[in-house]
Amino acid sequence: MTKPASEENYFSSFSSLFVPKIDGFMKSYFQKKKVNPEYDFISGFYDDLEEYSLRNGKRVRPLLLLLAFAGYSESGKGTGEIVKIAAVLEIMHNFLLIQDDIIDRSELRRGEKTLHILCGEKYGHLTGNRRIGSDVALILADVLFANAVEIIADAKIDIALKNEFLKLFARTYEMTAWGQILDCLCSLPAEISDTSIPDKIGTIKTAYYTVYYPMMMGLLLSGKRSKTEERRIRDFALPLGLAFQVRDDILGVFGSSDDIGKSSESDLVEGKLTHLIIDTLATLGEHDKKLFTEVFGKEEKSRKDISYLQKKVSESGCRERSQERLSCLVEESRRALLKCGIDGKGKKRLGSFIDMVSKAGV
Repeated sequence: MTKPASEENYFSSFSSLFVPKIDGFMKSYFQKKKVNPEYDFISGFYDDLEEYSLRNGKRVRPLLLLLAFAGYSESGKGTGEIVKIAAVLEIMHNFLLIQDDIIDRSELRRGEKTLHILCGEKYGHLTGNRRIGSDVALILADVLFANAVEIIADAKIDIALKNEFLKLFARTYEMTAWGQILDCLCSLPAEISDTSIPDKIGTIKTAYYTVYYPMMMGLLLSGKRSKTEERRIRDFALPLGLAFQVRDDILGVFGSSDDIGKSSESDLVEGKLTHLIIDTLATLGEHDKKLFTEVFGKEEKSRKDISYLQKKVSESGCRERSQERLSCLVEESRRALLKCGIDGKGKKRLGSFIDMVSKAGV
């Protein structure tokens, strides 16, 4: 199914309109936090959080919430308060990225040093604790979580709607946490036998978190929530979220640091169990499969190890299979979008977003 060329910029136009509003609210929120804090030392830490949170990013999750709200809401009134709630999703995304970078021992995020590295450099001279950067960054992530709850509590929306939103908010981040735990348990595996793991992780950690729940939040805030529309959103969102993960998996091996904002070797270094790895193993004989699994499962990999893994993955043809999987998921999502009850502009914007997922950086 080919998308008309005239639809190409609907999502980017929507993004250009709302990203400055999302970032503007976050900036003003952090600025207020820095004025007359209870203790003087707090202001400097809010400088760190502001810099980290306002780094260049696509703001996909808050944009999908706003897009769904606009597409399901008849009047479109109250968008200013909804922008604040949408910004909460970006704040929570940064909360999770801080944790993720510490878990993965990453050094780059969005093309710059990760928060735990920056905190280590900034505060390391104050203590003999070699892990001070990670310790401080983890607690700053907790501060972001508290900030998110405060913003929701202060939002001027109907209290009954706010209570329902908080239930959905809690479900979102509990589900995401289970996905992160599954990802941790399946990284650097000693044995690779369950070929369904990439889809399980992709569904729980990415599809629900990145597409389904943000759109469900927008639907809820529009006042048009129904079981029928929830099902339609699910049918649209889950294959698109999986496609989003497959695209990121391809970039995690074949992309550049500019594409993903961190090392292009990160998935191999971290031992992430993706379809690329499963598909590569399926092409290897028993001896090579055993060797590949042993090298892939090493916690510390040499340059020679990484080169070996890259060579085997490249030779397997798995990139082409992942591209095919990506295309099938994208088309499944595009068909499901036709059945969604969102308005015409919403459909065009989501169609444009589908294109972004299918093409960006691949």
